[in-house]
Amino acid sequence: MQTMKTVISRIWWLGRGTATVMGLAILLALTVGLASTALAGTGIGARFDLGKTNTVNTLSSLAGSVAGPSLKIDNNSTGTGATALRLEVEPGKPPMSVNSTTEVQGLNVDSLDGENSSDFLQESSDRDDFLPHRTYQKSGALVTLGVNETGFARADCDAGDVALSGGYTVGFGASTTVFSVGTGAGGSSVGFTGPRAVIANVTCADFPPLRP
Repeated sequence: MQTMKTVISRIWWLGRGTATVMGLAILLALTVGLASTALAGTGIGARFDLGKTNTVNTLSSLAGSVAGPSLKIDNNSTGTGATALRLEVEPGKPPMSVNSTTEVQGLNVDSLDGENSSDFLQESSDRDDFLPHRTYQKSGALVTLGVNETGFARADCDAGDVALSGGYTVGFGASTTVFSVGTGAGGSSVGFTGPRAVIANVTCADFPPLRP
């Protein structure tokens, strides 16, 4: 009988010890699990938790070799203001940077250099650029030539602006020859023979900085 009591006592002691160890193991597992959840998205190798704010202070990169997009964000909401992506920065900072000048098909922008599309003329068949809708005229200095003298009068646009067309105003000697009127990148030139006085005129496209 004594031997049976001893065996039962030892079994009871082992049972209590096992329960204690198991309890500690479960408590430790829960503690580590909760800590891991709290740190999700914040540490090295941490996961990104959807639907939550993930705070990091270092660059996160997605790298690979894919014959197509590496990342797709699909927002199926039809609600007002629904977008697939929002980028937020501090005032004066660009919302993104790119390493390519290749055109992005389908990208629609509201303004270019602070100007709306209505501030630009449509592209013509003989130009490769868009010109600002705002234009202005400038005149050069009066140039006077004597009999049989040949020279040029010139009018220049503001620095950085483009000459659209040129012309001239006659001071005197209306019957004397004007042999050329041409426009370059920044102005207009008039070639003529005296006796004559000519003022060159030019119409300019106003590129930023814009004239008052």
